[in-house]
Amino acid sequence: MPYLIGLTSEPGKVVGQVFDPEIDGRLFALISLGKPLTPELRAAIPGVLRVTELQGGGIPGVIGWSIGPFVICQRLRDILEELEPGRHDFFPLELRGFKQGAQEKKYGTYYLIIGLVGVDAVVVEQTTFIKGFGREGYERSPHFDHEKTAVCTLDARIIAGHHFWTLPRDFGKTPDHPDRSVTGYFCSDELWSRIEQENIEGWEILRKCAVING
Repeated sequence: MPYLIGLTSEPGKVVGQVFDPEIDGRLFALISLGKPLTPELRAAIPGVLRVTELQGGGIPGVIGWSIGPFVICQRLRDILEELEPGRHDFFPLELRGFKQGAQEKKYGTYYLIIGLVGVDAVVVEQTTFIKGFGREGYERSPHFDHEKTAVCTLDARIIAGHHFWTLPRDFGKTPDHPDRSVTGYFCSDELWSRIEQENIEGWEILRKCAVING
């Protein structure tokens, strides 16, 4: 079964991060929305991300913002390349602590995922949203319901061969609400199994998705 995932909310396992030098707001918005970048915009991404440590020390394998984008460790990058060769665009970043000078900590190279693939696989008629079930709930609000009894259903034919993806950019838009925007990230059970085997921290499962046509 695939999963709807997000950044962990577990106390003590969340870090802070900021680009150095500060990233342009418009550029960050484009990256967050998964928009393609021109070579000039790509070159403008700062090469250093400064991070805080976990309460127990060190940093997780996945760092990011609640609605994206995500910055991942070398091992997770390698797993994604193994499962989906050539599909993802990885921009290298040097991760360092906030203290500079002789006390500066360096954590090596992580990778910012740019332009994550959007897959239109949610079966709206069989999914629970925060304001109701199915098409009616979607029309009122396209945000997923995370209650235990809620259901998120995906079409197995559409997600076949995909291991990490996001919602398409037009998800949530309707004639009455053409400007609505919703984010959601999904992974295959195979990718999640690898993440658990490698003990890569940073994401958590928000919902185990149901599938049809599988």
